[in-house]
Amino acid sequence: MATHQDEIPLFIPKGETNLIILGTMGSINARTVNGEKPDGEFFYYNNNRNHFWKVLQFLFEPEKEARKLTIEEKYAFLEKWGIAMSNIVNIAKVPNKDKDDPSDTVLFAAHKKNNVDFKHASPKFKKLLKTKPMFFTCRRKKGIENLLEGFFEQNGLSADLIDHIWYWPTPTRCNPKARSLIWKDEMKEFLAKFSS
Repeated sequence: MATHQDEIPLFIPKGETNLIILGTMGSINARTVNGEKPDGEFFYYNNNRNHFWKVLQFLFEPEKEARKLTIEEKYAFLEKWGIAMSNIVNIAKVPNKDKDDPSDTVLFAAHKKNNVDFKHASPKFKKLLKTKPMFFTCRRKKGIENLLEGFFEQNGLSADLIDHIWYWPTPTRCNPKARSLIWKDEMKEFLAKFSS
């Protein structure tokens, strides 16, 4: 078995939090695997094939050209727009044959075998999870629901919260500008329902 750990810390803006973005676990190049940390600095959506940061830039700053951001710039961007972020899986034990497989399918299989430990939410983050709009960076499916239920249960939160999340299409291998328009339309729709 290979042990994967997500050591990316929860991010909560120092100012107002407007929304929360959740994901499963850091990409392979942002995970500690069998005690070996990844090379260099790492943060959320570290994989270059994942266009999360470009999609987010087009979503919130459509008048600017999206570009690769440093980790310091990512922190500043989240702070500016009041975005809290967290992955939900802390540790996953996977078969050695899946050691280099970054897919959520591997996490789903690990969870079915009780080989997943979830992140511990701080009291402040628990309050935000109950009161702020949440967005997940993957469409809703049973495996995602199971992971979210485990995360909420481990943190003493109601599993009903999974119905209060909007599930965006993944930012992996996409046209960032086109994907940002989908996220924008869906965010507008969800926020209208959330505030009513």
